[in-house]
Amino acid sequence: MNPSDLARTAIDLTVVAPCYNEEGNVAELARRTRDALDAAGIAFELILVDDGSTDGTWAAIKEAEADHPAQVRGIAQPINGGMFAAWRTGVAAATGNVVCLIDADLQNPPEAITRLWDELHTKNVHVVQGFRSSIEWDRDARFVSSRGLNLVLNTMFGDRARDNKSGFVMAPRSILADILDFKHHYNYPQTFVRVAARAKGYAVAETETLFQPRRVGTSFLDATPPVKVYADVLTDVVRGLGEFGRGRRHPVEAMHVTAPRSEPPAHGYRGARKILLDTYFASMPMHAWLIRSQTKSIYETLHRTQWFDRDELHELQSWRLQRLIWHAYAHVPYYRRVMGEHGLHPRDISTPEDLTKLPMLSKADVGANLYMDMFADTHRKREMHKIATSGSTGQPFVTYVDRQQLEIRFASTLRSLEWTGWRVGDKQVRLWHQTLGMSPTQIVRERLDATMLRRTFIPAFELTDGGLDSLARRLEEIKPVLIDGYAESLNFLALYLQRGGRLNFQPRAVLSSAQMLTSDTRRQIEDGLGAKVFDKYGAREFSGIAYQCDQGDDHHILDESYIVEILKEGRPALPGELGEVVITDLNNFSVPLIRYRIGDLAVAADNSQACECGRGLSRLGQIQGRTQALVHCANGRWLPGTFFAHFFKEYDHLVQFFQVVQHEHGTFALKIVQGRHWTTPAWDDLLTDLRTYVGDSQIDVHFVDEVPLLATGKRTPVVSTVRPDFQTL
Repeated sequence: MNPSDLARTAIDLTVVAPCYNEEGNVAELARRTRDALDAAGIAFELILVDDGSTDGTWAAIKEAEADHPAQVRGIAQPINGGMFAAWRTGVAAATGNVVCLIDADLQNPPEAITRLWDELHTKNVHVVQGFRSSIEWDRDARFVSSRGLNLVLNTMFGDRARDNKSGFVMAPRSILADILDFKHHYNYPQTFVRVAARAKGYAVAETETLFQPRRVGTSFLDATPPVKVYADVLTDVVRGLGEFGRGRRHPVEAMHVTAPRSEPPAHGYRGARKILLDTYFASMPMHAWLIRSQTKSIYETLHRTQWFDRDELHELQSWRLQRLIWHAYAHVPYYRRVMGEHGLHPRDISTPEDLTKLPMLSKADVGANLYMDMFADTHRKREMHKIATSGSTGQPFVTYVDRQQLEIRFASTLRSLEWTGWRVGDKQVRLWHQTLGMSPTQIVRERLDATMLRRTFIPAFELTDGGLDSLARRLEEIKPVLIDGYAESLNFLALYLQRGGRLNFQPRAVLSSAQMLTSDTRRQIEDGLGAKVFDKYGAREFSGIAYQCDQGDDHHILDESYIVEILKEGRPALPGELGEVVITDLNNFSVPLIRYRIGDLAVAADNSQACECGRGLSRLGQIQGRTQALVHCANGRWLPGTFFAHFFKEYDHLVQFFQVVQHEHGTFALKIVQGRHWTTPAWDDLLTDLRTYVGDSQIDVHFVDEVPLLATGKRTPVVSTVRPDFQTL
């Protein structure tokens, strides 16, 4: 980061120094701080917090104010509240973009403030902590006990800090305020600044600074018996483990550290189901690629946050958004450039409403800036997963998600499936492709995962004329609690029911995704099966974005993960108005998608009234702009439009855009806009691969310069006027 990037107010840096009986050090602290920061060209203020001193500290502070009227401010606390209270008082009064905490005893030299400043502005971190050099530190009993305590803290909290207890800390003001939002009282709060920062997902760096002997006054530790110090430290460690846990937390798992304090209900699993749930999460690395067993804590946290009220969820979204924006500005070249072009700084975007200050992000923007400008410089390639999709646009699109996003969306999906009435341990059928586009290793994991969750896949891309009776018999054999599938696949089920077919069991629910079910299809399924049909709205870039509950027609947005805007002519759409869907992903820190134009239209819901289900999650109305299409092949198969989207995403190097057009059974036209790496042999291989699905269908290939856009801003990948014959399916 460039120091000038943070210098957007009159004050760049606020230095906060708690003072308790420090009358002999105040003047020198003020003078040396001024000299060091003036020499470095850093506009600063020094806030001296008198923490109920019993000597002449307040008089010394007032004198320092008089000597440095533009740079020193004094705040008096009437009683001695301790270092932590003084810190919070100073941070609350700070006006600088960045805040530095320093002791007033001059053991941390004020000249070292610039070292922390340089480190914060050149390293990819949120927090810088000065670790005390052993050069001038006397090897006395205090030195030995400090090193011993540091070892204990590293062991207990899974860290490798050189000086965990240092209270010489610098961070952006909003981040430091978040870190200091402790739930418990600690005898030695400086011990837990780094612990709290890591628990809340912030990156912390250390830089070496001198630690000099106190020359004026006495430390409160000098008058404290060692036995009491150790007892207080032990008490602090126990409290810290309870509040912060061990190790750096996942940003969503860390919600319970920072989020509002609503009292949530548990997920409610007991007995055999709980054993299955625990086993499922514990074995995560075996059956879920990149997803760890710690995902269980995210799942449990999401079970609590869904019951937050709107104000609490808004607070939670704002907290997560601030961290995303600071991260994107510091580590993603594209966003740093865009924010600079629009005169924006991370502090300008602190709530979801502030997002309108940023321009929207198109698929073309992502494509033009992949890879290096969209990748965070903190990304880890081994923890990233490529997402390739044609979606409903007909244009192969590539982006990447990281482990953090995969884990959160995994936990969110499991929670949202439960809204249908399905529970872990219940049978489930997915009318879905199970392994299309997967590697052999991923296929093994997918099948193991399905076995553990009692999930059976019936390939959605292999339904043929006359195959609906076979589908019905398979469903009757399994008797699933939940039938989950592409809308096109469920359309086949509706056709079966419409012609008089019946199933000898009643599922609890049906879940539709990928496309929007028509109202007729929904009614046919609900009437024929006696089960409620739920809808999932999602995209390959994010997985599930919003799900229906059992109490209404609107979709609950996964507010913990996404900020969803519905925009009409650039403004937020009013309830009932149709607008463009724009999404900010709060999870993906490797390739952030902020104000991403997904290409759909939706009706804005009225969120002033809570849903009858009791969840505080915001809601989305009817989704539009996604239509169903089926292609009838010469081999008798009916291929849904989503098949072609999945098929062509594996050939994004050959095909820039595609469109399938069918007006007769067994024959279709294929419009192709050639990609950058087009070769005739590779195209021939693609056609050979395609024929394994479409058989001897006549394929008329047309190479075109473009595929026209619809009013929604999308290119329809499949256009078909051929309709299934109810009597032959």
